[in-house]
Amino acid sequence: MRTIFATLVASLAVLCALFVLVSEDRGTPSGSGLIHSERMADIGDRLMQAILLQHQRQASNLDRIVRAQQVLQDEGFYSGPVDGRMSESTREAILAFQQSNQLNVTGTIDDDTSRELGLQHE
Repeated sequence: MRTIFATLVASLAVLCALFVLVSEDRGTPSGSGLIHSERMADIGDRLMQAILLQHQRQASNLDRIVRAQQVLQDEGFYSGPVDGRMSESTREAILAFQQSNQLNVTGTIDDDTSRELGLQHE
């Protein structure tokens, strides 16, 4: 599921970039090839930056879930695999942890839960 979503996001980004390129191409006089090439390079750079930023966010979120699963497992709330997936058993463990620690019960790794798990410093 995560792979499909990442593929969809990347495809959408490419389509948006192509739309921008086609839109800019129509307004560009035919003698300004250098300017057009610079614009295309700039758009390509921005697209790559967006893709890399998305990848970094996904990696950071994966790491956060892995660390939460490990703490929840160490404290006896979670018995599933430490794989970075936000599975139903991970959500249930987070819910139980939140209830046990009188936190807002969301089933997500919000700021209070993250702090209580020791994933971030105050």
